[in-house]
Parts: sequence; C-alpha cells; structure tokens
Amino acid sequence: MIAAALLVALAAAGDPCLATDAAGQPFRTCFDPGNRVEAGVGLRAGAAGAGKGGGEAALDLSAAWRWRSDTHGTSGAVEWLRDQAALEGGTRLAGGDALAAEVLGWRGVYVRRLAEPFVLLPGPRPIRLPFPFDVGVAVEVAGLRWERARERTLDLDLLRSTLLLDLARHLPGLRRAAIGPELAYGLALTRGRAPVHALVPFTGGRASLVAASADGLWSGELSARAGGRLRVPGAFGGYAEGRVTLERVVLAVDDQPISLALDAGAGRGDGASRLEAALLLRLGLDRGSR
Repeated sequence: MIAAALLVALAAAGDPCLATDAAGQPFRTCFDPGNRVEAGVGLRAGAAGAGKGGGEAALDLSAAWRWRSDTHGTSGAVEWLRDQAALEGGTRLAGGDALAAEVLGWRGVYVRRLAEPFVLLPGPRPIRLPFPFDVGVAVEVAGLRWERARERTLDLDLLRSTLLLDLARHLPGLRRAAIGPELAYGLALTRGRAPVHALVPFTGGRASLVAASADGLWSGELSARAGGRLRVPGAFGGYAEGRVTLERVVLAVDDQPISLALDAGAGRGDGASRLEAALLLRLGLDRGSR
C-alpha cells in the first residue's frame, strides 16, 4: 500500500494535470475540448428577418464526436495540427414541435506547422524565401439543414473547402488564426420543385480563431464567412455569417468535464437575416488529459 501511494504521488508530481486528494487518490485537473464525445442541452433564442418561428425561445439539443491527431517530428515539434469532428448536429424544439435541425457528417482542419515556413522558387538555382504563414485546408462533407420557416425545403451542403493561411504561431494562446478563400457546392431540395444548385467557386472567404487555456478549462472559437453565391436556377447573391462560442468547465464527474457554453451567431443571405444566442450545458466524455 505504501509503495502504491508513493507511485501515485510521484506520478502526480510529474504531471501538472494530475492531482491527489486527501486519501491519496489521483484525479484530473486538465481537459481537452478537442478530444471528446459531447452532448449538450440548453436554451436558444433568436430573431429572424423572415419566416415563422424565428423569434421563439427553444430547447437546444446537440451532440458531436471530436478528436485531434496532431503529428510530431523526431524533435518532438508539431508537424501537422489536425482537428476533426463527426456526426456534429443539433435540433431546436419549442412546444413539442421541431423548429430546426442540422447535422454535419464530417469536418477536418489540417494545418502544416514547420519550424521555419518558406516559399520555394524553383529553377536552375532554387531560391527559398521566408514565409510568415502556416498553410492548411479545412473540409466539410455531408451537411444537412432543415428549418420550420422553410418546412418544405431541405438544404444539403455536400462539400465545403477552404485553403488556409494561418498566423497562430505568432499569437500565443491560439491554436488557429486562419483566413482563406472558400469553395462550396450544395443543393436546396424543395418538395414539388426542381433542385436548386448553390455554388461558391472561390467567391467567398472564411476566417477563424480557435483558443484554449493550457489546462483546457477555458476554450473559445470565432468564425466568419462572407462572399457571393451562385444559385442555378437563380442569381448571384451575397451572404455573410458569423459565430462565437465561449466555454468554461465548471464541474467534473469521475474525470469527465461538464461545461457551461455561450454560443451566439448571426447571418444574412437570400433576402433573410437571423440573430440567435444560446446558453448550453455540455457533458464531455473526455479521452484524456492534455
């Protein structure tokens, strides 16, 4: 028993994310918002420029599976930052009726992290020039959205991809500070009508900031998209949307974090606008300490 207690104490002393209680039992003090299965419940309220149900407060239910699989070189330095999520979705309910539902099959963000980023100019005498950005790509596949305001229509985001230039290496505390042009293709399926194709052929852009404290107790994300979208049949029109999320772990049960999150978003496109905010309680089945 004494030997086991000493081993636990030594492990806790060597791991800043591991502490021990009065009885010598270890427990975690750090969490990783990028590696978990999470479920959330809360209240969402908003306003819409058009459509019924836009101003109702609603019960918000959400779930997602997130994981990170960063790669490291022989020196231990990160070579690729890789954030992924699957089956990320949610629904809003009011008075027993569904107001909206959405799901995204898969998303991935991959950023190449070199000790000294560079641009190569090939030729008989190749020239290597310093470059201030890391580069990467963000991909989203198989998105689906439904709203009661357009209850006969189902929106499919089949593919969305962004080429990223990332400055996070120069901004302490940020995992990502990226911007880049966006390519997207989707469909609007309306009962009794022909499908409407939606194209963003690099006529839009995306920006994102992702941050978390070293212990994972605080995390936040800011994202924005804007540009022009071509609808066929239809016309070329502008769109803009943004979202900010702040999350704080307030409790842990058996080393699994429970957090309080504030999520707010706004958007405009196709003649309609929306503004919404939600207060959510999230339970994360966390894979391990940071």
